[in-house]
Amino acid sequence: MKSIASRRAFLTAGALASVALATGLAPASAFAQSSGLVDVKFVISHRSALLTSLPSYLAEFDAPAGLGLFKKHGVKVDFTEGSGGGSTLRLLSTGDVDIAEGGAPAAYMAARVDPNVELVGGWSNSASVMVWIAPKSAHIKSVQDLSGKKLGYSGAGSASQYLIKNSTELAGVKNVQFVALSGMGDNWTASKAGVVTAGWAMEPFLSSKLLHEDAQIVLAPGEYIKHFYLEGIDVNKKFAQAHPEAVKGVFQALYEAVQFIEKNPEKAADMATKFFPNTPREVLASGISNYLKIGAWNMKVDPDGYRANVKGMVADGQIKEAFDIGKLLNQSYWPESLRTSFE
Repeated sequence: MKSIASRRAFLTAGALASVALATGLAPASAFAQSSGLVDVKFVISHRSALLTSLPSYLAEFDAPAGLGLFKKHGVKVDFTEGSGGGSTLRLLSTGDVDIAEGGAPAAYMAARVDPNVELVGGWSNSASVMVWIAPKSAHIKSVQDLSGKKLGYSGAGSASQYLIKNSTELAGVKNVQFVALSGMGDNWTASKAGVVTAGWAMEPFLSSKLLHEDAQIVLAPGEYIKHFYLEGIDVNKKFAQAHPEAVKGVFQALYEAVQFIEKNPEKAADMATKFFPNTPREVLASGISNYLKIGAWNMKVDPDGYRANVKGMVADGQIKEAFDIGKLLNQSYWPESLRTSFE
């Protein structure tokens, strides 16, 4: 039998939901209104699987699980997990979300062709956020040993396709065959089976395989591609113009979460176990350390990173000629200290 306290909690929650429905508001919106917070809907591709999303978790949850930074900056952020690419960005056009983080090319294209969408920032600022791993039994001693081998990537038009094609070319690796194999797990399985020599990986999957499954990094694109954004961030223009301080608050909160990780990596690893419950703490700590070393969470606007993405889009045939991305990017919602001139 339910206790009196639990029944009261149930009745209170039901009453709040009834009020929200009666007023035409979803419960989250009702909470945001009553608390004085602006409700923001944010979709992040593969959020629960990638350590790059850690700042969003730290900003979202109150202490002791998180840092309560969104609340501090006047917003309540409701997250949705996207599947990546154009499907994630399309949620902006329909008004289903207010902010979207997805693959950089898809984010740029959406902002170019859709009057309802605006590019405001980038995320995962390093080509080595994604690397290629192989079993040690593959006996790859140097990048040149990848010549004549098969390498996996996710799919056509993906960041993994651009990175593997361009980094092997820059490294002088010859006669490589590229095989589309979807996700990290599929790539690793194919590598162990000898279908390909190596496949792409990101944290925390990467550290899990390095620490526990005898994997080794055989190609780090950041050694050859010095400027790169894995993800782009777009906003629904109508929402952002109506709630500019709320959008600024979201990105200021994320910046403060990044600063916390930089200053407190061990504490961040402790907290990350709550958001990635199936991943051991040592794996998360390793992933955080790796990402801090390569500056993956650096939010300072990098014009060369944006331009490298555009160059890659031309090389991959996604667009016919380069465009001035500095004119496409609206930095006004980004923390002022992190903005950079494109001149």
